[in-house]
Amino acid sequence: MANNFVDHKDRWLLIANGEFEYPILFIKSWLPFNAWYCNNYPHHKNKDRPILEDMKLDNNLFITRIIALLQNDDEDAIIFQTNLVKLHNNLESFKVPNATENISFKSLNYRINPKTSFLKTYRNHNYKVEIVTPISPNFYKIRIDILNASNRNIFLYNHTKYDKLHLIADSSFISLSQANKDIILGGFDAINPKLKESLIVTKKSESLPTITQILFKNDSQLLAQAIIEILYNIRCILFHGEIQPSKDNLKIYEPAFYMLKQLIKSLD
Repeated sequence: MANNFVDHKDRWLLIANGEFEYPILFIKSWLPFNAWYCNNYPHHKNKDRPILEDMKLDNNLFITRIIALLQNDDEDAIIFQTNLVKLHNNLESFKVPNATENISFKSLNYRINPKTSFLKTYRNHNYKVEIVTPISPNFYKIRIDILNASNRNIFLYNHTKYDKLHLIADSSFISLSQANKDIILGGFDAINPKLKESLIVTKKSESLPTITQILFKNDSQLLAQAIIEILYNIRCILFHGEIQPSKDNLKIYEPAFYMLKQLIKSLD
């Protein structure tokens, strides 16, 4: 995202001068959290993103506390759950950092897509789209095959990066029928390593039983990972000046601060 700090400098100066309380409190709360995770994951050399990816999957104090607060019904859990609902509602109401690239529990890339292959049979043809081997966090060996009824390969695509523009510009892909293209592109989207997922469900039977106001997915582990990702995302748009500093937009930092404050207490 582009850095809008210069465009919003007058409003950010108001924040620096203490006109907005909760963004400042959120920043102050993030600092000890930052110190804790850098100290606990020294092999990542203070790099936030790889640390947080490990933290999401590790049995550490921070994520286990989130899970406990999501699952329990004591006073601390109710406070945390209330602020989580408020954070979700504020994110949906104010669309930060902007309407087209907003942070939301409804569409969030918070984990590597567990789906690495797509198979389909259509009109005696077999289609396979797969990530063969992850090469690095941002580079993947992609293979796509179309086999006819005789099991002969009529289309083969290999690339060392997940890149849709590269696929659709491939001359062999261009020569395919529209039906074949649509199936391949559907499979390609399905295995997207950075697929955005929703943590909001439509059926109460599939929702987290401890929270009734919003139907969060009944998976505390995944929801905890998503909460870490959301907190980090709103930290980044604040630290980098990417959020337009309006009174409404900055309301997201009130529940975020209280959630982070509760979680930090578990790190003592």
